[in-house]
Amino acid sequence: MKKIYDVVIVGGGASGLLCASALSKKFKIAILEKDTRIGKKILATGNGRCNLTNTNMSSKYYNQNIDTYLNKFNSLNTIKYFNKLGLLTYADNEGRVYPTSNSATSVLDILRFSLSDNVSIFCEKNIQNITKNDIFELKTDKNEVFYAKKIVYTCGGNSLHEIENLHKDLIPFKKSLVSLRTDYNKFLNNIRVSDIKATLKLNNQEVVERGEILFKDNAISGIMIFNLSSYMARINNYEQNIVLDFLPDITEDKLYTILTDRQGIQYLTKENCLTGIFHSALCKNIIDKINNDTQNINKLVRFIKHYNIKTYAPLDNNQVFSGGVSLHSLKNSLESIYNEGLYFAGECIDVDGICGGYNLQWAWTSAYIVANDINNNL
Repeated sequence: MKKIYDVVIVGGGASGLLCASALSKKFKIAILEKDTRIGKKILATGNGRCNLTNTNMSSKYYNQNIDTYLNKFNSLNTIKYFNKLGLLTYADNEGRVYPTSNSATSVLDILRFSLSDNVSIFCEKNIQNITKNDIFELKTDKNEVFYAKKIVYTCGGNSLHEIENLHKDLIPFKKSLVSLRTDYNKFLNNIRVSDIKATLKLNNQEVVERGEILFKDNAISGIMIFNLSSYMARINNYEQNIVLDFLPDITEDKLYTILTDRQGIQYLTKENCLTGIFHSALCKNIIDKINNDTQNINKLVRFIKHYNIKTYAPLDNNQVFSGGVSLHSLKNSLESIYNEGLYFAGECIDVDGICGGYNLQWAWTSAYIVANDINNNL
């Protein structure tokens, strides 16, 4: 006799676990996770600290307007929900919310402990196909079959091939919040430069970020670069030109005066004329780029204030994916308009934000909305 679950949640990540936590304890629930354990991605968020959400919450931090959903479950609701589960949190000066333990393990543990005894967790279950007659049938790559009255699909970063026969309007996934491939960054491998401005021009509009950049031999990284990569992902074009301003608080005229005055300092030769302003490796890189023409102050100023970096492609360290199930193809409850009982939550939906807790907030928001609808209609 086949076992039928009230709800099968495909994906044991942030949205899948919160959805299971918020579902009524009377339901029989199965979580199907393709990895060896649930919640592995949670452990990697916020550099292992888990940036749960951000108190500065707005649709402007996402690829589209999601106010309708945030009005149902916002950052304050997230904090209250986790506090009720027993997790203590705090917000830093930029509004980023973390567990007081500063450990992502605390977030995962509290979610696991909140699951009822009616929740069964199955790991290493790679779903290959989902069909529906009277109920849903989910087949794994090992020919195992799970049956469900309702499905909550939360997986991101794959082809969505399992649901193509059940749902339309699927936007291909693209890597977002990711390091970018560049030309060779001479002398700069593993060099960090803080408090700089980066400008990206897309479709005659400027996107400006300020923060830290990490150079690799043939790549650039850091939160500022991750955020810029999200805009590239949305248009599926990573071949862009980023302009760095290494001294954003100093005007070009002021910098010209500073560099001119430094020529009167005897021990500052043309080889070390930038010593005391930048890291020695960046000094060498800039001087090399201007072919050691340090007497040309105008050229030096231009390179410092308009340092061009050509990007080519994303690396494989992306934190999220852009793309997925179109919001226009979902009801306000995030149930498919094409197939009753098929819900979506988290990264599999075409909603993505910048760094700072925004993508996890969408995971919590979408999962809670789905759970609330199922609680009221099953």
